[in-house]
Amino acid sequence: MLSNENPWSNVPLEDYEAHMAHPLVGQSEMLSRLMESALIKYKPVSLAILGIAGGNGLEHVHTTQTTHVYGVDISQVYLNECQNRYSSQIENLILIKHDLNSREVLPFKVDLILAGLIFEYIELENGLNQIDSCLHPGGSLAVIFQKNNGVTSVSNSGIESIKQVATIFNLVDEETFEKNILALGYIKTERSESFLPNGKSFVSLEFKKLR
Repeated sequence: MLSNENPWSNVPLEDYEAHMAHPLVGQSEMLSRLMESALIKYKPVSLAILGIAGGNGLEHVHTTQTTHVYGVDISQVYLNECQNRYSSQIENLILIKHDLNSREVLPFKVDLILAGLIFEYIELENGLNQIDSCLHPGGSLAVIFQKNNGVTSVSNSGIESIKQVATIFNLVDEETFEKNILALGYIKTERSESFLPNGKSFVSLEFKKLR
């Protein structure tokens, strides 16, 4: 999702996961629930998770239904740990080091893409074009944005390394996002909002690709 010079490259996986799971942050549990809901709803044969880190969402994959899983992240360290954790559970787990800010096309086509808290860190138009290139017609995109609701961008979990990503964090404008993806031939199928312990919220949007 980021370039090698990006601050995410300097955040240890254990720090990222501890921050996400911190009681004042609460993002790990909520993100997991939202991903589980999408997998139950769409039952994809093929799936891609963007920003997979150490395995975001993989605990909910049922391989009798979802036979091919792609995980994308900027960090090879994160991907290596994801491989260690889940390769024995998911036979066709393909992990790809990739910068979603690049223009290089991802080398797969899938039925469902999960993009949780990704667009805060990438350029909108290019990111959408990359997603569009690897989603089958008729496939679905489930995307999650963060709304701050007046709260600072990075919650104070006491984990210092995570603070550096605040320098590249940008809130996603929902109206702009929707305008851009509808122009690519998608329809919006669902919207929900879930509130976090720190006063922020997650906006979950789902789209279907028509062509």
